[in-house]
Amino acid sequence: MYDLGALIRSLRKERNITQKKLGELLDVTEGTVSKYEANIMTPPFETLRSIASIFDVSMDTLCGMKHQGTLSTHGLTEAQTETVKSLVDTYRVKNAQTRRQLSQEQYSVLGKITAELTK
Repeated sequence: MYDLGALIRSLRKERNITQKKLGELLDVTEGTVSKYEANIMTPPFETLRSIASIFDVSMDTLCGMKHQGTLSTHGLTEAQTETVKSLVDTYRVKNAQTRRQLSQEQYSVLGKITAELTK
């Protein structure tokens, strides 16, 4: 059975954050964090988003869903986000044959990545 409180507690302890500090980050009291961890209260959606951001986990993770191989582009520029999308789309294509040489499209995407990373 899924236990949101235990997950929040575990994430908090892994990062050596006290309930008081997490409360400050979430703009709630230490007691409220304690209630979240004890499953007495469920954090509202906006607070869940903040928790996900603080601990750098997906909302799916917080909601107990299996990780689906998603990739966060949070904090990237629009150009970087588009480059990541191109990379994922280009390399996600499953070939029945294993090829060691990159296609022209794959070289193009790698060129975009290099250009973005050298800005």
